[in-house]
Amino acid sequence: MFFRYTKPLARLIEEFSKMPGIGPKTAQRLAFYILKNPPERVASLAKTIIEAKEKVKYCSICGNITDQDVCEICQNINRDKSIICVVERVKRA
Repeated sequence: MFFRYTKPLARLIEEFSKMPGIGPKTAQRLAFYILKNPPERVASLAKTIIEAKEKVKYCSICGNITDQDVCEICQNINRDKSIICVVERVKRA
């Protein structure tokens, strides 16, 4: 017997699997995790994702992640402004 997901669930799994490092099984786990949560939790997660996308940007000087035009490192009055570290790609530690 072949099981088909509903269209909304299949779309959610598809969207998760488009993310880097997220395969089909992990996408399914994430989708079912979302479904198990109360609507308030899901709404909070969705709002947080949208807020991060709207407010987080790249520093106009070095390319670091910030919520301002210039990141805190570049704003630091004690740093040597003749030297900058250009951030090509920010990754988690």
